[in-house]
Amino acid sequence: MPKRTHGEGTIYQDKKGLWRGEITLGYDPGGKRIKKSFSSMDREKLLKKMNDEKFNLHRNIVTVTSDYTVAEWVGFWLENYKAHTLRSKTYDNYENALNRHIRNAIGDYKLTKINTDAIQQMYNRMHKNGLSANSIRIVNNALSQAFDQAVKNKLIYENPCKSTVRPKIEKSRATAMTTDEQELFIQHCKDESTYHKLFIFLLNAGLRVGEARALTWDDIDFVKKEITINKTASLVKNRDENAETKTKIIINSTKTESGERIVPMNSKVESILLAQKEDEVNEIFVFSSKVGTMLMGRNVNRAHIDLLGQAGLSRSITVHTLRHTFATRLLEKGVNPKVVSDLLGHASIQITLNIYSHVMPNIKTDAVNLLD
Repeated sequence: MPKRTHGEGTIYQDKKGLWRGEITLGYDPGGKRIKKSFSSMDREKLLKKMNDEKFNLHRNIVTVTSDYTVAEWVGFWLENYKAHTLRSKTYDNYENALNRHIRNAIGDYKLTKINTDAIQQMYNRMHKNGLSANSIRIVNNALSQAFDQAVKNKLIYENPCKSTVRPKIEKSRATAMTTDEQELFIQHCKDESTYHKLFIFLLNAGLRVGEARALTWDDIDFVKKEITINKTASLVKNRDENAETKTKIIINSTKTESGERIVPMNSKVESILLAQKEDEVNEIFVFSSKVGTMLMGRNVNRAHIDLLGQAGLSRSITVHTLRHTFATRLLEKGVNPKVVSDLLGHASIQITLNIYSHVMPNIKTDAVNLLD
């Protein structure tokens, strides 16, 4: 066995010929040594790994003086580093992740002692308890960003989230109404209520319901017959201590640059907008409540469910299904997927292709049959 030189750290070769090494990263508040282990079948490669780690350690020395628990640090990070940078809805999601999952599972761990295994076990329990991969992703995003900041602040040496393995998020598959369901739905959208007009509008414009609720008259150009989409409505936690309600509606810009777009009006959309313009209650918002305020999302959902009941349609058809139906009908009629992607405001055409891939085989078949 080659002789170990001074400063290499602890290295040895096990019975299977694997070279193992260990270096000291520092000491926790209780005086316990913080160690990191390495392994390689090649001794020189092992030494390089250890030397690289020691170089990084000396370049960015961790000063372990913190007594934060994980829950305390994530809460501090949210309040002090993210309160004014995150969208309100994202902040609510991270705060919910802290209070519902992180605090109960690993919140009492000292920040300097939390490890990848404890976090991985939390994710595994969440998955076993039926929580979606997306819920676990939100928890991981909050934790990982908080730990990244702790590394920058030299409270911990490395981010323990980096090596966790999370359930794969399945590609979402859009469910649209069949043509028969769509016709039945439209037949029961015959009254003059704002909600029924909104539903026909969504079927013909493809907006997200939050985008439609946030529409104001300066977004509508009747001369060019265009609708400008540049904002969306969200329900978020009301953080005003003197507020009478726990939640409030806010208007944000669209989530991505591609979300800002112009959608042409067809004749049905134009007719609906002209009718809405004539109603004096719609002074600010295109689709208003009876007192001229923005429509509440829960009221839109309630009206939608009532309509489904009247039409005898499944409650699995959500308000968002109207947007999927809009896109599906366009693709079925041979509209270029890139055009559909632009109308929907997707960040890339790949998102559109992933969501509506099940529609594509029929389109391909019809295209080939044109040669017969």
